[in-house]
Amino acid sequence: PGTKNIKPDALSRQFSADSNPEPASILPPDCVIGPWSHIALDFVTGLPSSRGFSVIMTVVDRFSNACHLVPLKALPSASETATLLTKHVFRLHGIPIEILSDRGPQFVSRVWRDFATCLGAKVALTPGYHPQSNGQCERMNQELGAMLRCLCSSNPSHWSVELPWV
Repeated sequence: PGTKNIKPDALSRQFSADSNPEPASILPPDCVIGPWSHIALDFVTGLPSSRGFSVIMTVVDRFSNACHLVPLKALPSASETATLLTKHVFRLHGIPIEILSDRGPQFVSRVWRDFATCLGAKVALTPGYHPQSNGQCERMNQELGAMLRCLCSSNPSHWSVELPWV
């Protein structure tokens, strides 16, 4: 009652949690041996434009839950994703043993597989339509949304300016 007059903003809709999440992962648990040895990767899309940016690349260390959040103008290709990871993650933390991602076009491409092979990293893909298998990244995306809603409540298109504070 009384909720039909509420209009959620674009950030609220983008980051709203699934009300019926799956209880368990389909993927078996991995043995994560140390910081940045295993990373999870995802993209947040559908954001309001902010200084030309409309996508966030989320990279989570599966050992410590530390993350890198990179604003992007559009979804990157496989080669652009490789460059972004090298610039924002690998040069700081080294090459991971495993990179977990969904089955987006950039992650199922030959370019991505060849890139990982050259690095000596394993590519792990979540099962189709089962984002819970990349739970750490999905949870980080939820937290990111909550923090951006607080920081940008008066101006949702200001999120790229506030992103470094998340």
